[in-house]
Amino acid sequence: MNDPVRVLCLGNELLADDAFGCAVAREIRAQFPGQVVLLESRASGFDLLEDVKNVRSLVVVDSVQTSTAPIGALFVVREGDITSPSGGSPHYVGLFETLRVARELLLPVPEEVVILAVEVADTTTLGGRMHPAVEAAVPRVARLAVDWARRFASQAACRL
Repeated sequence: MNDPVRVLCLGNELLADDAFGCAVAREIRAQFPGQVVLLESRASGFDLLEDVKNVRSLVVVDSVQTSTAPIGALFVVREGDITSPSGGSPHYVGLFETLRVARELLLPVPEEVVILAVEVADTTTLGGRMHPAVEAAVPRVARLAVDWARRFASQAACRL
């Protein structure tokens, strides 16, 4: 594994609330420069493979639209807490399917994955602004992402 821990922020800054991950990446760069290995990506499905390879632990920051929680609500889940829906994901092949296939192919992908996702209102409006509640969650999620990365790094150091 090349990196013990990586923070991967997903999103597209051109699509309203989907810009959340990009905003968190900017906040991490500004508030915690050089403290974590940080990637920002618009990729989905198997295109995520290069972003998730060669790392022991992964912190993923993304938006989610469950329509069951208030806008701006934070979900913190580990990979094992989620069961992929039958019939595929909204991205056709999602992060979990990509990790599962990579493991079956014996590719070097994370042993531990935590997802920090914020409930959003609009991920489709081109050029749209982020909802104020989503924007307000950016600093809190940036701090939490760095905290998780440090926790994973500490656990990795203990294993040595």
